[in-house]
Amino acid sequence: MSKVFLTAVGAGLLMLAACSEPGFKVSGEIEGGSGEPLLLEKSDFHGRWIPIDSTRLSDSGKFTFRAPAPASPEIYRLVLDDRYIYFPIDSVESVSVTSDIRNFGSDFTLAGSDNARNLAAFEQDLLHLQQPDSVAKANFKRDVYTKYIKDSRGSIVAYYILTKYFDGKPLYDAKDPADTKYFAAVATQFEQFRPDDPHGKMVRQVSLDALRNRNNITGKRRVVEAKEISMLDISLPDETGRTRSLSEVVGKGKPVLLVFSLMNEQESPAFNRSIDMLRRRGAEVFQVSFDQGQYEWREAAANLPWITVIDPNGTSSTALVDYNVSTLPAIFVYDAQGNLVDRPATVNDVKF
Repeated sequence: MSKVFLTAVGAGLLMLAACSEPGFKVSGEIEGGSGEPLLLEKSDFHGRWIPIDSTRLSDSGKFTFRAPAPASPEIYRLVLDDRYIYFPIDSVESVSVTSDIRNFGSDFTLAGSDNARNLAAFEQDLLHLQQPDSVAKANFKRDVYTKYIKDSRGSIVAYYILTKYFDGKPLYDAKDPADTKYFAAVATQFEQFRPDDPHGKMVRQVSLDALRNRNNITGKRRVVEAKEISMLDISLPDETGRTRSLSEVVGKGKPVLLVFSLMNEQESPAFNRSIDMLRRRGAEVFQVSFDQGQYEWREAAANLPWITVIDPNGTSSTALVDYNVSTLPAIFVYDAQGNLVDRPATVNDVKF
């Protein structure tokens, strides 16, 4: 008797402890789903889905799940008869889900956060993408980037979109050279806005692997793309506010290193020291930064003995598009006559 009593007390204490932890709630109504079993699952970093909790829909189709808040933003999903509704959780928040039993997984609404609404809107957009040709798919991906990724500041939704499959294949394929820029953009966002988020580190590694793969395929270490044959000028403000142009130094009798980078990253001081060693060997340097914190950038740029400018458009910069930059840092080499002659993979590969 006392054993049963102690077990019940122990269970009660565990429930109290769970309730005292910061957590999130997902609730809603599945019309016509009375009594149906509903499962809550969470994704891990290996693409597997882990069951978190289960329940049965009430007579009116309502349900509620409560779970501890994740250490970093995560994607969860509701499962009903092998159909899924995905939703993001940033921390302590409430998400509501509305659907019906017949269209569960294909017609639903999410509310409670901007990320939830964006993810639901993306899923609806994807449902309307039916067997596209390569041009239509490329256009779709550009539209998705503009709508859901470009200004997401390293959100879990951007990560989710990059890992989404369509028709049995990755929607954004890191092995496709045309898609490397999307992975690079998201990796840069995570580095700027969520540097401790493990999702960002994963995207960064995928981005680096994709760039190496593209370099191997296209021979980029010594070959410059046709669009980059002539000098593409860049005019942006330096740390004093003065507009400086790449054309000031290119073709003036010295080789020029055009450097695209972030100034306030952990590895930036070491990278800049390597650039300075190349400068001392006789090269001019024109460095373009994409940092969000302009005050911190200005403090760092003031200490460098070369032209350093900042692009206020960040990773949406047209310069990144013009030079086909898909990951940072990136280096281009102009010879003394002003010809764009190389795009080395790393600072150690620079030759002039």
